[in-house]
Amino acid sequence: MTADVADLLARWKRLEADRRVWESHWQELAEVLLPNRASFTGETVKGARKTDGIYDSVPMLARRGLASALDGLLKPKTSKWFTVRASDDELNDQDAAKAWLQEAEDRMFQALYNRQARFIQKSGEVDNDLVTFGTGILFTGEARSLNRLLFRALPLKDCFLAVNQEGDVDTLFVRARLTARQAEQRYGREALGAKTREALEAAKPEQRFVFLQAVMPRNERDPRKADHKNLAFASIHIDVASQHKIGEGGFHEFPFAVPRWDTNADELYGRSPGMIALPDANTLQAMGKTLLVAGQKSVDPPLIAVDDAVIGTPRTFPGGISYTDGEAWRELGGPPIRPLLTGANIPLGREMQNDTREQIWAAFFRNVLQLPVSAPAMTATEILERKEEFIRTIGPVFGRLESDYIGQVVERVFNIMKRAGAFPEPPEILAGRELRFDFVSPVQQARKQIEASGAARSIELLAPFIQADPDIMDNFDGDAIARDVPDIFGTPIKWLRSREAVEERRQGRAQSQQAGALAEGVEQLAGQLPPGTDPADLAALSEQLGGSLGG
Repeated sequence: MTADVADLLARWKRLEADRRVWESHWQELAEVLLPNRASFTGETVKGARKTDGIYDSVPMLARRGLASALDGLLKPKTSKWFTVRASDDELNDQDAAKAWLQEAEDRMFQALYNRQARFIQKSGEVDNDLVTFGTGILFTGEARSLNRLLFRALPLKDCFLAVNQEGDVDTLFVRARLTARQAEQRYGREALGAKTREALEAAKPEQRFVFLQAVMPRNERDPRKADHKNLAFASIHIDVASQHKIGEGGFHEFPFAVPRWDTNADELYGRSPGMIALPDANTLQAMGKTLLVAGQKSVDPPLIAVDDAVIGTPRTFPGGISYTDGEAWRELGGPPIRPLLTGANIPLGREMQNDTREQIWAAFFRNVLQLPVSAPAMTATEILERKEEFIRTIGPVFGRLESDYIGQVVERVFNIMKRAGAFPEPPEILAGRELRFDFVSPVQQARKQIEASGAARSIELLAPFIQADPDIMDNFDGDAIARDVPDIFGTPIKWLRSREAVEERRQGRAQSQQAGALAEGVEQLAGQLPPGTDPADLAALSEQLGGSLGG
């Protein structure tokens, strides 16, 4: 075993030990919110039922609702949720730059939503992990053989994180349990460790082994070289049982997006809405079980019978006949077999159950995500207030996710496609220029619409003053407002004319107005001249009039 392998395995063991305290918490969350992930504290049998302890599905429905809302608010397939821009805003108005940036956006969007890339499915799995456990992991790569992007959602139970001094995740250990046969198919027999090869040679291809992939910043490299051992991030594969280094590769940038819902300053993994809802979710399951038992007792109650008053065994099945002592019947004043009244208050139980359900829905933001933002009876002010409440509540969370989640994905996709030559040659005006990625998710749109509403309210407030002094409008840049409003409401950039085209139209309109004024002036002048005026004199006067209008 080489020194670097020993160091990596020791580091992985430390990360594994540090994470152990989280695993019991994640297991408890998975059991009530995401049962198919409930394997943190032990291996589960494939195909086994994982919902035996679930008596109420509201926690799972609430989790699914927030995960779906994440998809719709961060990365809706039905609209462009990101834009490519030059860092220098002046370049974004240039026709050549605008056309290239729009083309880059379109190609990236098509690549992301290529059916074979499976971005929707895999990012959906990450969304579920994120709202349940507080941490999700999405790999963004490329399938070179098919010339497309490749996305994979990594299970949290097999991933171990480390952060840099700025708190950003830059190191990831990924554990995989493979059969000897699967390992041979992935790495080749000669690259495997001794114990794995022995299993293959002993005809035990289904014996399982643990393999480790370590992705981390590479400290020693020559950035002038583009080979896999000099890329910014190292990717090292290890056969753990044999303590053997299988191979080493690399990435140009960190290939994993690791969104964390919320983090404490001294904690590595994220905390989630599921953790807030967990006490109520467990309480709800206990309530569900109790109410099921109480309901069964009410519908099919236990019986109480007087000793020696019943002949034989009471027959409680439908149509059964039970024989009783007639004397006992008369003494008791009624049947000697009666239902046992337990005093169960099912309505109260249902009321408590519904209160707990509302607490769970609130933990998963349903009361915020389903805020009505428009209705026939709502005023414009009320609509604006609802949107502002929505942004105050959910905005900070989505700001973090835009940076650590979809921001990471978009930048990685752009770099992969750029290296693959998937974009046309950029215009000279963009050569060597830095680009940025802006997000136009519904949350960002709501922010911008609030700003636009503020401008409209300003004009409304100034209306009486503008009526008295129209020069007040000189304080507003109408062109800037006109060019920003389409962006606020998601209008495609290509629908807007360039500044040059707008200026040409204005000049043409001014010239037409000038020509009309000239013709009108000549007509009036001709009507004022005495009959028999020399046409040459009239032409000279028209030329003078045109010159004065032009000045």
